[in-house]
Amino acid sequence: MKAVSSYHTDCKQLLCILLIFLTVLSCKKEITTQVPELPFNPFDTITYNQSVVPVSLPDSASFPGIHQYILAVKCAVNGCHDGSFEPDYRTVQSAYNTLVYAPVLKNTDDSLFTYRVTPGDTALSWLWYRITTNDATLGRMPLYDTLYPAQRARISEWILDGAPDLFGNSPGVPAYQPAFYGIVAYLPDQDDFRVDTLRGGIITNPFMVTQNSNVKIWIGIYDDITPPFQFTFNKVKFSTDPFNWDNAIEVNLESQILPHFETLFDNQLPFYLYCTINTSAFNVNDVVYIRAYVQDEDHSTATEIPEGGSQIYIQTYCSFIVQ
Repeated sequence: MKAVSSYHTDCKQLLCILLIFLTVLSCKKEITTQVPELPFNPFDTITYNQSVVPVSLPDSASFPGIHQYILAVKCAVNGCHDGSFEPDYRTVQSAYNTLVYAPVLKNTDDSLFTYRVTPGDTALSWLWYRITTNDATLGRMPLYDTLYPAQRARISEWILDGAPDLFGNSPGVPAYQPAFYGIVAYLPDQDDFRVDTLRGGIITNPFMVTQNSNVKIWIGIYDDITPPFQFTFNKVKFSTDPFNWDNAIEVNLESQILPHFETLFDNQLPFYLYCTINTSAFNVNDVVYIRAYVQDEDHSTATEIPEGGSQIYIQTYCSFIVQ
C-alpha cells in the first residue's frame, strides 16, 4: 500500500510541475515590430528599356578613328608606344596630347622639325615624316608593319585639316614660358677660372667663389619661339635668403647674338645670357641665391627662373657660397 501511495504522490508532483511550466509559457509577452514605410523613390516609376544600346563607331577620318583603327592597333603594342615612351598611344587623349604641338625628341640632321604634329602642315610634322621616310637607318614607322596607303591618307587629311581634337576643335599654338637648363660661372680676373664645378662633388650644392672677386655667370635659358638674345626685361637678383627677395641685389642680364659654348652635363650647350657680380657685397660663408627674370614675346610678364616654389635642390644649384 505504501508503494502505491508513493506512486500517486510522485504523479501529483510531476503534474504540478507540468502545470507550472505551462502557466509560465502562457505568460510569455509577445513583441510586435512595425516595419517603417519606405520613402518614395522616383526611380521606381521609370521603365527602363532592356534593349542593347548600339555602339557608335568613330569616323575613320577623325582623330578618334585614327587612334582606334591605326595607332592603337599598329603602334600601342607591348614595349613600344604603350606608355613606355612618348608618343603615348594607350588612350585617344594621351595620343592627341603627345602628338599635336608636342616637341620632338629626335630630329633630322638639319633639325627641321619642332613638333610631332604641326596642324595644317605635313611637311613640318615629325609623325608624317616617320610614317613615310625611306631612311633605312631611321626606319619607317611602325617598324615591320608599314601602314597601308589609305591609312597614311587618313593621317595626312587629319593633319592638313588642322589636326582637330576629339571634339572637332582645332588646337591653339602653345605658349611655353622660357625654360632653364643650367649655369656656368668664371672668375674673369683670374684667367676665367671656372667655378660652377666647385660643388664638393654634389651637383646640387652651391658652387664656391672667393670673396672680393668678380664672378661672371652664364645662365642657360631657351624658348620655343623667342631667341634668348631677343628676350626683354632681363634682370638677375641675388639674395642670401631664398624666401625673401625684398632686399635682393639686382643687376642687368646681358645678352649676345653668338652663343658662348660650354660643357655642362656632358654636353656642349649654348649660353646667350650673362651677368657679373662682385662678391664683396656678401660676407664669408654667405650662401647667395640667384634668380633670373626674362620675358619672351608670348607673355605679358617676366618669367622667374628658378621660381619661388621650385624644389630646394634647384634653388641650391642656382646659388654660390662665399669662401
